[in-house]
Amino acid sequence: MPTFADARGREWMVTIDTSTIRRAKESSGLYLVDLIAGDDAETLFKRLARDPCLVVDVAWGVCQPAAAAAKIERPEFDAALVGDAIDAARHAILEGLLAFFPSRFREVLPMRPPDADPSAPGNSSGDLPASSESTPAP
Repeated sequence: MPTFADARGREWMVTIDTSTIRRAKESSGLYLVDLIAGDDAETLFKRLARDPCLVVDVAWGVCQPAAAAAKIERPEFDAALVGDAIDAARHAILEGLLAFFPSRFREVLPMRPPDADPSAPGNSSGDLPASSESTPAP
């Protein structure tokens, strides 16, 4: 189960299921399944890689039940997701999203592993796959 730590050292477990996907959409407007199965997945990956506020909004939807159990309100949660904690949350969310899909789909999903080197060629925006247009034909 993927986890991330916020800037205050609190550990957050990321479990993606249909309820989580609905909460994330309510909190961020982003339907997580579209990152993989949507027609505009590449654009959504770029938004998630470049917009820290979107990552925090999605993370709130993912972590809201645990935050409620710990009596952590949204402003406190938001304040603790800064700097590297934002990247850690994004990676954990993407890892959890991969685990959500059945194994037969994971092999063909058009995304890099969450721990892919963001400075690698063709991966300038983090977990974004290289464009299929630049891939030579076999």
